[in-house]
Amino acid sequence: MKLKIFLFLFALNAACAAKALTASTAFVDAPAEVFPTIDRMTRLDMLDYFNSGSQKPSKNAFKGDCRILSANDSQITVSTSEVSEVAMSLIPQKSDTIIMVITTLKTPQDDSSVKFYTSSWKEIKKGLFLVPQLDDWMLPEAKERKKDLENAFPFMLARCVYEPSTGTLTLINNVGGFLPEEDAQWAGPLLRSSITYRWNGKKMVKVND
Repeated sequence: MKLKIFLFLFALNAACAAKALTASTAFVDAPAEVFPTIDRMTRLDMLDYFNSGSQKPSKNAFKGDCRILSANDSQITVSTSEVSEVAMSLIPQKSDTIIMVITTLKTPQDDSSVKFYTSSWKEIKKGLFLVPQLDDWMLPEAKERKKDLENAFPFMLARCVYEPSTGTLTLINNVGGFLPEEDAQWAGPLLRSSITYRWNGKKMVKVND
């Protein structure tokens, strides 16, 4: 009887280990809304090429090149086309593993959007990350020119980079390259070059200046 229980528990543990979530398995199982131009079979091919050390690209739904740029257990970065890139990172939490998806478009300056999902791919729409507004980007000396900055910057462009080892999400200011030169010269120095957030176990919190 004890042997049967032992074998059952061993098999159960092995099954759980086999199903352990990694960035690669999350990439393969992601819903179409995350990778609308790359189907599941193509993603499996991309993993095979990457794991074998091949630089051969796969083709997305529009016959453009796509390939895995880097991958480990907690993070995978994928070039989905010539102008887009997706980075998926696993963020451990007590009750679940959160999947953070950073999609970056070259427009023509790199601009990223961030979404969060549960391990079963249910989107978490609130509570984990508050996108910084112009006030967050402004340096203290810029307060007197706030109206001018609001007119010059109807929107911000920023590339997001997540570092799993430190739990930090860094937003890099890219709006300067989008502005006319005369605006970039006076407005650029009044904005932060980057803003950093750190995962505190529950959400992304802005690191103090």
